[in-house]
Amino acid sequence: MGISIANESGVSRRSFLTAAGIGAAGIIGASMLPGCSNKKGESAEGDAWDLETDIVVVGSGAAGVAAAVTAIEEGAEVVMVEKADLIGGATSATVQYCAPTSSLAIPQNFDDVTDSAELMFENAMEVSEGTADPSLVKIWCDGAADAIDWMVDHGCEFKETLKICEGRQGQGKYIAKTAGELTTKLIPIIQEKATLLNNCPLESLVANEEGRIIGAICLDGGKEKRIRAHKAVIICSGPWANDEVMIPRHMNELPETPAAAGETFASLGMPYGPFTGEAIRAAQKAGAAVRHMEYCVSEPCYSTSDLMSQGVAVAGITRVVGQVMVGSNGKRFTDEGKTRGAIARDVLKLEDNVFYPVLDGHFVPTQVNPKEEVLQKWIDGGFVVTADTLEEVASKAESSFGIPAITLIASIQAYNEGCSSGTDEFGKDPHFLTPINQAPFYVGPVETCIMLYTNGGLDADENARVRNADGDVIPGLYAAGMCTGGQFGTDTVSGSWQTSSIVFGRIAGANASKETAE
Repeated sequence: MGISIANESGVSRRSFLTAAGIGAAGIIGASMLPGCSNKKGESAEGDAWDLETDIVVVGSGAAGVAAAVTAIEEGAEVVMVEKADLIGGATSATVQYCAPTSSLAIPQNFDDVTDSAELMFENAMEVSEGTADPSLVKIWCDGAADAIDWMVDHGCEFKETLKICEGRQGQGKYIAKTAGELTTKLIPIIQEKATLLNNCPLESLVANEEGRIIGAICLDGGKEKRIRAHKAVIICSGPWANDEVMIPRHMNELPETPAAAGETFASLGMPYGPFTGEAIRAAQKAGAAVRHMEYCVSEPCYSTSDLMSQGVAVAGITRVVGQVMVGSNGKRFTDEGKTRGAIARDVLKLEDNVFYPVLDGHFVPTQVNPKEEVLQKWIDGGFVVTADTLEEVASKAESSFGIPAITLIASIQAYNEGCSSGTDEFGKDPHFLTPINQAPFYVGPVETCIMLYTNGGLDADENARVRNADGDVIPGLYAAGMCTGGQFGTDTVSGSWQTSSIVFGRIAGANASKETAE
């Protein structure tokens, strides 16, 4: 099936769809720990419960970990279920966290740049083009600094400098010392003080006669496992960008090149998917509403499917706000400092939907993803061309990729002139204007974009309580993180989802813990 882009026809900005007709690797599976008892009570359908606990947390990413650890520390018994073998989801490979400040007091990258929760709020509303829910945006922006402090209090470490953040006016974002820092440091707490079940996807929710959610039915080794939740179920299951049921329902099909790249990427066995929405559908069947299902964030920094199948980086040499991106015709086509979603939309407008990053000695190797030996392997394989002069690298790019050398040279020269004047033809932030004039020069590899994250999901309020189509709270059901809608609308800055997931995960865990046990 093809990956898709947002459906622009006939879908409202705040769409509510009800259930009617809507359709750390190595962690051991089921184990009896303090998070549950082996008492077998009766379900609403008269069937025996296999486990009983206070709270069931669905998903082990940032929101799930924050919800579970918070609930544990509030004195609640917790069972966490994860559908995959790998614990942590995309968070297990994440390093970026947007926050205006923290107790670490790391200075901004530019002397004339400040940051604050208020600026983050304004920026979030701006990049979403006003489609994000301001009440939710304010909560996660106001709580972002505390989220970093909470991570630090639980042993997470960050680098001593902020990373320049795309889509913002020179502000930086916090970078964890290691990928998956959050899950690495906090999953052991859950292992020790709760029950963690991997390879155990949520199949359905159980409600009592009053409509309160009182449990979850999961599949453990292909067999139903009925888990009684005396206080609440918290869904933190992540996005659904690869869901074969929901994507065709809510999105238009992507062009062939990005679709093929997305399918190849999802098949690589990495922690970035495949992202599916079984937990959202289970909640819908229990009466939950969803919102913002038409919004997604595409990622412009992935190789084409042919290169990925050859083991050439799924993130290329991109993600540098100071780089230049050119199309196959050698011309720039975007502001490279915009949000990744905005850049991806520009990639989708290109005739062949592919682009080539151009960098120089200002950025390589210190500001790009691959290690020097990896980059050298790409160069040796002909996937990246390099030279000591712009003219020579342009000539190689023409021979290897078919990019017209004369056009590429003219594009870089025009860009460099804009850097000197502080004015860019695409409106690039002056903080991000670094000339491409320092040897060695690099071009490639050919890249495209894929639909990486969906920005819609369950309709959860400011207290992380899930609502039905009438706007009423469903008792005993909470949700946080990337399975929810409203926080970001059409677009967001990378690292925001991680921070907001922690903020709302903690809110969900705290509030669920205060529920009266049923």
